[in-house]
Amino acid sequence: MDNNLKLKQSNNLILATHKMNINQMRLFFYACSQYNGDLDIKVSLEEVNRVLTENTGNRGGNQRDRIKETIPTLMRNAIVHIEDEKGEEWCSALRKSRLNKDDTVVFTFDKSIQKELEELRGYTWMYLSQLTGMRSTYSVRLYEFFAMRLGSTNKSSKFDYDINKLRLYLDCINKYPRFETFERKILKKAEKEINEKTNIKMSYKKIKTGRSVTNIKFTFSWKNKADVIDVKTKVQQEPTNNAEQMELEEFLKEFE
Repeated sequence: MDNNLKLKQSNNLILATHKMNINQMRLFFYACSQYNGDLDIKVSLEEVNRVLTENTGNRGGNQRDRIKETIPTLMRNAIVHIEDEKGEEWCSALRKSRLNKDDTVVFTFDKSIQKELEELRGYTWMYLSQLTGMRSTYSVRLYEFFAMRLGSTNKSSKFDYDINKLRLYLDCINKYPRFETFERKILKKAEKEINEKTNIKMSYKKIKTGRSVTNIKFTFSWKNKADVIDVKTKVQQEPTNNAEQMELEEFLKEFE
């Protein structure tokens, strides 16, 4: 897969909650990266297989069998929950998927998700290889969030995340109830993977109220100047005026 292939991701989709696992997310991200206005996305079986296996060390096996195993679960789990100023919406991102005999795959986006694919509320550019190269769903979700928050800034950014809202965002409300396990399985793994495999560096600090951890304060930045230049020259990060900027900041406060 081309390491320079970029994904133009809706900020609403970044902030949405969903239940996709890492392979399902890889396929979904790849399909989104190929969107050009047509709801039907036709790609080669070979390229889809490369997306699923790159950086995993698992390139053996039958390509068609691997796709046939992944697509049905993607169809079930590609339900995204989006909140905006008007309320809440649950969307089925994909209406259907087809594996053709000529070794091509067709993903058909549902029309309800089209407005998000066309960035009506702002978007963030990311390298597809950065997303598909990680093995943890939680690492990918945090990386998306950090990339959106950083945008074109070359400065370090901080975000104080309420632990319950962080669990909701990562879809692990009832998973790893003990914080020690949550930290070991999610936070530490994400910190290691993002720092080692992506163009963002991050750290976090636990904030306690009494004896309980109630917030996680993340600090993150682009690793080098090239990443910032790429964002500045190729990303028109919406919103584009002060009123819209204030609206986005108010929206993000809901996650604090």
